Amino acid sequence: MDQERPVLVVGAGPTGLTAAMELARHGVPVRIVDKAPAPSTTSKALAIQARTLELLRPRGVGDEMLRRGQRATGTAIYGRGRKLATVELNRVPGRFNHILLLPQAETEELLARQVQAYGVDVERGVELLSFDHDAHGVRAVLKDRDGGHETVHAAYLIGADGAHSGVRHGLDLPFMGRALAQRYLLADLHIDGDVPEDQLSIFLARDGFVAVFPMTGGRFRFMATDPGPGADDDVPELAALQDIWDHVTPLPARLHDPHWRSRFRINSRHVPALRAGRVFLGGDAAHVHSPAGGQGMNTGIQDMINLAWKLALVRRGLAAPALLDTYQADRVPVITKLVRATETATRVWNSTNPVVHRMVTTMAPLALGRDFVQDKATAVLGETTANYRKSPIALGAGRLGALRAGDRVPDVDVVIDGETRRLYDLLDLTKLTVLTTQPDVLPTWQRVFTLHHGRVATAQPGLLGGDARIAADLAAKPGVLVIRPDGYLAAAGTDPASLVSWFGQWFPVNGESR
Repeated sequence: MDQERPVLVVGAGPTGLTAAMELARHGVPVRIVDKAPAPSTTSKALAIQARTLELLRPRGVGDEMLRRGQRATGTAIYGRGRKLATVELNRVPGRFNHILLLPQAETEELLARQVQAYGVDVERGVELLSFDHDAHGVRAVLKDRDGGHETVHAAYLIGADGAHSGVRHGLDLPFMGRALAQRYLLADLHIDGDVPEDQLSIFLARDGFVAVFPMTGGRFRFMATDPGPGADDDVPELAALQDIWDHVTPLPARLHDPHWRSRFRINSRHVPALRAGRVFLGGDAAHVHSPAGGQGMNTGIQDMINLAWKLALVRRGLAAPALLDTYQADRVPVITKLVRATETATRVWNSTNPVVHRMVTTMAPLALGRDFVQDKATAVLGETTANYRKSPIALGAGRLGALRAGDRVPDVDVVIDGETRRLYDLLDLTKLTVLTTQPDVLPTWQRVFTLHHGRVATAQPGLLGGDARIAADLAAKPGVLVIRPDGYLAAAGTDPASLVSWFGQWFPVNGESR
């Protein structure tokens, strides 16, 4: 039955489009609907982090993002009338040692193009009115732009319908957290002045802050503490933005030609669970938080890359149904940590408390002058530090060298028959991929791989190279890495017998218990 019914994705922002793209690539029937009559044209989310680029490049989207976007290699922090320190984004681990700045509308365009290439059209002007679900599937009622109603019988429902998610409300899930008191101003505009276009710039003052992020076409994203008494829906005047700039920053500049302006408040919230039976949540429907660090859109995209391969394999009967529970087991700890961290960062860096301001402007140069602080901060910003070691699927799944089950596998070079290739280009994005660390290892493991044919793709034997800290450790050990389609280590080891029970638990075949 599941083979015939589609997965219904509600919401065609970056999260929903990623879900549709991934599921369609797996050959899963998909319908994606959005109540908005047309795609958004505003920039909204801007930052694309290293981990997201790492995952989207082999999926046919990342290279075009890199071609279109503006690369920022540092974040300069100003205070007390001078530059205090720079966060050196070129330290981000991996191939993408920068933040890529690209308007969300363009990110959505590229994802939608890829969705369409897989034969799926986004149904716009279509609203989810209601749904119910049980162990056998989901029944959803949709309303089209002409007012007509349709009942859809779906195998699964994915709610990617934003912060005011109807799917979340339909599940009656709490959105735990709070609204922060401070209000902010936001604009996309042009700046004439000595403002670098290859870095993010943050200006701290005792009574507020200004941050500007370079965009393509000579534009900047402008964000600032709102000092005014106006209503939340009032559009801030350009003159008011100029006054704030002149008051807070030490760099003379003229702001002009705004594309759009708005006021907003920060909500810091997340759901306690991402799954209720056959219904899943992701992106802003599941977590909203401060824009500090530019993490939000990236987290939603990564939610769906985590979920889609699991859903596809379970749907095809190639994985145990319990694999779907690992979506929330993997992602909820990451989301919880992110919401807390961005809220804390906002309260500290944007504080108008004079004591806190003085502490920040005094400590920032000292802390960022240390290599270990720079390395840790940039890895967190690039989203390369998240791991799933404590998730049930990683328990008892082994390790090899420095890598433990649940870790992100770096996109290092792999040498195969004398040819150097990127590891992520060797991954089968529809199933587990096995990579041997030494050429003579493969025969020892062949029985395991043959038994699990259809679930495992065996890459040619090769030697890991490129990242000396990992490669030297692994190449010395004659073992295998079992890599998930989302680029995390599923399992590893040097002895086939050690992983037989793990395969049987999560990817059972004839006669094996689930």
